[in-house]
Parts: sequence; C-alpha cells; structure tokens
Amino acid sequence: MKTSVACLMKNKSVRNLIVMVFSVEILFFALLIGYLAYNSGLHTIKHNADQVSAIVNDEIGKMLGNYLEDPYQIEQINKNAILNQQVDFANQMQRDKHFVEMLKTFPRVTNNYVVLASGDEYGARREDDGSFIVWNSNASNKTLDYYQYDERLGQSAYIKSLSNYEPCKRPSYLKGIAMDKPGWTDVYASATGRGLVVTKVCPLYTAEGHVFGVLNSSLLMNWIDDFLQSLRVTDHSSVYILSGKEEIIAAADGRVDSTQSTVKKSVLSAVENPQLFQGLSALKEKTPQLGMLTQSVATRFSFNGDSFYIYANPVHGKNDLQWTSVILIPETDLTYPLQDLVKQLLGITLIACLLGVITGIATARYIINPIVKVNQMAEKIAEGDFSATIEERRSDEIGQLIHSFNEMSVKLKMQLTAEKKATETERQMREQGAALNKAAGSFVPYGFLQMLGKHDITEITPGDHVEKEITVLFTDIRSYTKISENMSNSELFEFINKYLDLAVDVITINNGFIDKFIGDAIMGLFPDSSDDALRAIIELRRKMKQCNFTHEGAPIQTGAGIHFGSVMMGTVGTYARMDTTVLGDSVNLASRLESATKTYGVDMLISQAAYEQLQKPEQFNIREVDTVKVKGKALPIKIYEVFDCDPNELRCLKLDTLPLFAQALALYKDGDFARAEEIFRQCRDVCPEDQLLAVYIKRCSTLQRIPPGPDWKGISGI
Repeated sequence: MKTSVACLMKNKSVRNLIVMVFSVEILFFALLIGYLAYNSGLHTIKHNADQVSAIVNDEIGKMLGNYLEDPYQIEQINKNAILNQQVDFANQMQRDKHFVEMLKTFPRVTNNYVVLASGDEYGARREDDGSFIVWNSNASNKTLDYYQYDERLGQSAYIKSLSNYEPCKRPSYLKGIAMDKPGWTDVYASATGRGLVVTKVCPLYTAEGHVFGVLNSSLLMNWIDDFLQSLRVTDHSSVYILSGKEEIIAAADGRVDSTQSTVKKSVLSAVENPQLFQGLSALKEKTPQLGMLTQSVATRFSFNGDSFYIYANPVHGKNDLQWTSVILIPETDLTYPLQDLVKQLLGITLIACLLGVITGIATARYIINPIVKVNQMAEKIAEGDFSATIEERRSDEIGQLIHSFNEMSVKLKMQLTAEKKATETERQMREQGAALNKAAGSFVPYGFLQMLGKHDITEITPGDHVEKEITVLFTDIRSYTKISENMSNSELFEFINKYLDLAVDVITINNGFIDKFIGDAIMGLFPDSSDDALRAIIELRRKMKQCNFTHEGAPIQTGAGIHFGSVMMGTVGTYARMDTTVLGDSVNLASRLESATKTYGVDMLISQAAYEQLQKPEQFNIREVDTVKVKGKALPIKIYEVFDCDPNELRCLKLDTLPLFAQALALYKDGDFARAEEIFRQCRDVCPEDQLLAVYIKRCSTLQRIPPGPDWKGISGI
C-alpha cells in the first residue's frame, strides 16, 4: 500500500494531489445523489401514474353511473305509468305527449318507446335540432308511421311510413324477452346515422305473468366520447371504453367515428392502432377476457422501441352492464419531467467538479504558499537579507511557524478567482341536372313506369308497387370529395353533369335506366340481364377514357357493385308529393359491394347471384374474390371481380396469374395461410399492380400471428 501511494505521488506535487482528491470526492457524491434522485423520481412518477389511472377510471365510473341513470329512471316511470294504465295507448295525444315529456325530462335519452306483445309500437325520438318525432305501428297492416310532433297539435306533419314492419322481431324486443329482466343491448349503429347507440330494455308482464311488452330507452355514445376527450391523463395518453365483446365503443382520441354505420372497431383486428393492439395483446397474456374483467390489470410493453403503460379497469353499471376502460400512456409522458432533472443534475455535477478544482486549488494555496514563503524567507535570512517579512495572521501550526520568523517581514498576498455558471414546439352540395327526353321522365323514369305496368305518369298513385327480380347497379366516383375541394361551384356542376350525362347514355343504351342520382353516385336498374349491367360499366369506363375524363391530369376512377335479386319497386309519399323508390336487401347488397371495392382494391364487384345470372360469362374477365357474409344474413355468398376495365397490361397479368390466384384462395379458405401467402406473393411478383394480392397477403400474415378459431370457413364480413 505504501509502495502504491509512493508510486502515485512520485514526481507529483502536493498541490496537484490536494486538487485531485477534492475533485474526485465532490464528483462521486454529486453522481451518487443524482442517481438516487433519478430512481426515486421514476418510482414516484410511476406510482403517481397508477393513482391517476385509478382516479380516471373512478371518474369514468361516476360519469357512466350518472349517464346511465337516465334510462333507468325513465324505465321506472314508464313501467309504473303503463302497468297502472296511466298511459292510454288509444289516446294518440295523451300517448305521444307522455313519451315526448319523458325525453324532455331526460335530455340525454334520444329514443323512448314501447313494443307491445300485441305487435303495436309507440314512441318518440329527439332530433339533433331539438324537435321531436313520434311514431306508432299498426299490427293489422304491419306499417310504422312517423310524424313531426307539435306541442299544441300533437302529430302535426306526416313524415314517412315503413311497410312489412313487425316490431316484435326487433332485436331489442327479442333481447328483452330473452333476458326476462331489465338489461342492456349490445352497442349498435343508429339507424338514423347519428352514431353508436346503446338501449336499456325492460320486459313488462301482466299481473298474471303474461308478457305485456318491452320498454326501450336509447342513448347516443357520443356523450361518452365528449367526456373522455375532456379527461386529462398525460400529454399523449389515450382513453378507450371496450364493450363486453371487446369492441371499442368510445375513445378520447376520436378513433370511433360517430357517423359510422357499424360497430367495427374490434380490438382483435385494430391494425390501424398498432400501439393499442400491442398493449391489449400484452394484457391478454395476463387475463384473456378483457371484456369480463373483475379487477384492474396493468402491464408495461414495448412497441417500435418505445415503452408504454396500459391499464384496464372494469366499469360496471346497473342491470349487468359490463364495460372496460383502457388507458394507454407512453412512458415518455412519465419520464419527461425527469429530463429536466437529468439536465439539472448534469449541471450540478459540472459545477461540483469545477468547485472541487477551485476548492482544491484554494486549499493547496492556503497550505503550500506560506510554507514556500517561509522557505524563501529562510533562504534570504541564510543570505543575510533580514528585510523581508511575512504578514500572516494565523493561529494554526503554519501560523506558529510564521510567528517563529516574527522579526522577518515578508509581504504575502493571496488571490482567489470566482466561478462562472452557464445554463441554457381540416363538400359543396352537388345537384343532379341531367335533362331527360320528356317532362314525365324528369320525375319518373319511363322504365320505372313500365315495371309498374303504367303507361302514363297520371296513372301513378301513392303506394303503387310491384315485386321484381332485377339487376341492381351502384357506382360512384372515387375520391369525389377530394376532387370537389379543388373546384369552384360552376366547375363542380360542369364536372358532375358531364359525368352523369355520359353515364345516363351508356346505361340507357344497355337496356337499363337510372333510379336515383345520389350526388356523384348512381343507382341503375337492369330488367333483362346482369350482362347489360356489366357491359354498361365497362363501356362507361372506356368512354370516360376516350373523352379524356380526368382531374389534374389523372384519369377519374369509379367503383361499381352489381347484384341480382328480388326488390320491391313503387311510389312513396302523398298525392301532393310523390317519389319513386326501390327497396329490399338486393339494393343494400349492391351498395355494400360498391363500398367493398375500396377494401379489396378493385373497380367492380358482382355477387354470386349476378354471376350465376350471366347469360354469356365467357365474354367477361372474371375471377372469384372472396366468400362473404352480409350483416343480418345467415348464408354466405361468393363475390367476383370483373376486371375488363383494367389497363391492358394489368388485365393480361391478372389472366396469367388466375390459376395461381385460385389455388392460393383455396388454400386460404382451407386455413393453410402460410402456403396461401407464399402463392399470393408469387402472384404479386408477376403482377405487382394487383391490389387484391396485398389484401390477402396482409390477411394471411395477420391470421398466422392471430390464428382463427376451429370454426374457420374462410368467410369475411361486409
């Protein structure tokens, strides 16, 4: 040990050794204090985050308790009033007033109605402008009539009627009867397009125990979205509410579109929110059933190199309502306050080192300088110079030494230097204006008159209808909103009229007629065959190309959906104002197919019924796309792409890869996703512009990571 110290001090001055010792000690303690402070800060912030999560969940629980109390109270009032015969269903004024008054008393309830076991239904609905609509059904002729409500007149203006209406088949009625007690429906999309809705149902029984009816009180979920957006957890945190089916039914970051037509945000396929998907997957490792939590669960996970904390808490309501709140917090939101602390600790450490050096130097001078002066004075004395003196007033050992040279005067000046510190972020209305050949045709298409068996428009009366099997076509312009944003009103009218004029001519030439213009969308009907509908779309696309129908230099793209089936064609309205309409599942399916073209990356989709009705399918380029199940239908159907409209090169490549594509699709349906993905990728190597291949490659990849259940049949939903 002595040898080591000796080696360290060899050729080193005492002054430097003192400076080094002071600096090392101060640096060590500064770093130690900084490390302890940082770790303490981490634990404190994490603890605070846990507390904030608990507080936020408590706020959500209180909000839901208050929010969901209105349907409960309105249920009790209606139940007592109806069972005690205080509501006379035969008295229209008294009946409608009762339901409207309930909505006024409970402003968060949007729909308030009762479905009787007799098949009658009565109720009221609050509109966005604050007005009220009342309705009543007639079990004998199966109709449902809607009226505008007036405080003084009651039913003031007839709005519309629904035919073939059987309220006892409504899902909410069936659910109330099945539960045999008050409860809640699943969250579903409002039929009026106002967003997501949840309904409180309560079955009513007579004194003899017979079913009297089911009470219904509906709430819009956007109240919950607004509340979640008002919550403040951290700067970049997200708050969600999941249903018992693990669907996102409310979100603070706006991911649940209040105008969406279905509840489609299943967390098991939330690829548009990868952080949430990854976090929920981590939570599922702890508790598989997130929609059935009985206690809070939390975990930490990593995504793309960033760390996140996710909390899931059960939220319970009256009558078996069970939801789950999910809070997602980036770890950087928790550690952000520590960044300033780290900077401060670094500054303190640098200052401490500087102070150590300064203090060491000062200490060394304090100790060494008097000794040097004494030595110099001793040398002068040895030389006989006794004039030098040391003026040093100290009471320590060195002072005693200086005092020994009391008669020697040496002037001593000490200078000290000071330290320096530096320290150092969101469509214009369109209208149709195609001129028809005759004045009557501008109101009712001549083809429509023929289908109704009429020869003149004067023969038409409200309620005329006929059931036909017909081919229905829906087509619209892709990215129309984006196109219209860059046009003036006059330019937009010129653009849309040019397109509709072209479409009307093509559809008419191919034995069809227009039922409706819906902005840029067209609903066409083809009485003879599905071949006519396919030829019309193919010819429309070719004529658009010939007419150089472009926007900003790029060709205008369209999507089309075609289905063959039974529809109800007729007139609705009154003698004062009538309109033609086509109703039925076939219309809805054709519309869904047109929307699905965007999902599959194709221009035209036809249903299995339309495909099987083709008289000359060999005249078209067709391939099977998928097997789908339409919401509300029990049986799946196949859908096909008609790719005659594709550019020549792309069409030829699709034909070349058709056998491989069919093989891959069969493997996909059989559940061999790895082999299917491999063959889809081979197809993409040949035809990289085929967007449908990317859809299936992504599906196969996802299904390999998250395998489907044993009941997999290769069926998708639209």
